[in-house]
Amino acid sequence: MLTGLRQAVQEQLAQVPAKRKPALRRTDDPRALLMCDLPRIADEAAVMSFVAALEAEGWRVWQETGWLLLDHAVPASEMVWPEAYTGESGCCLWLLRQHPGDAPAEAYIRALVKAAEVGRQRVEWLCSQWHGEFAARLREHLPLPGGLAPYLAKVMKEEEK
Repeated sequence: MLTGLRQAVQEQLAQVPAKRKPALRRTDDPRALLMCDLPRIADEAAVMSFVAALEAEGWRVWQETGWLLLDHAVPASEMVWPEAYTGESGCCLWLLRQHPGDAPAEAYIRALVKAAEVGRQRVEWLCSQWHGEFAARLREHLPLPGGLAPYLAKVMKEEEK
């Protein structure tokens, strides 16, 4: 899911004159998907042009400590429930299916797509954290992040391949 978004940023970066190839990586910042060191290696006009081009494509971009933080809505796919629910990711998906909620899901989606890019173990670790959180939310009669379900189902389907 993050690959297509990363490629769009890389295409824009390829057009920016810089001292070297800019670093583009996942960020640990929960507010963004990616980060880029372009402000450290390009002049201000080039950076501003890059930011404007990304913003025209729906990106949200801001600068912190010499890095650009980049965020974009992750395109949703059609929801296809798996036939079997396995692991922590399966438990979370089962909870989301049984107790659909309307809590905002953007932060969860960002975390999931970044974890999915790392691999199955990272997704399972993340879901183990969510499993406990979701159970606590249900005990307190709080909604679950229902918009997360299609993304989690897609990650689980891609892992089957």
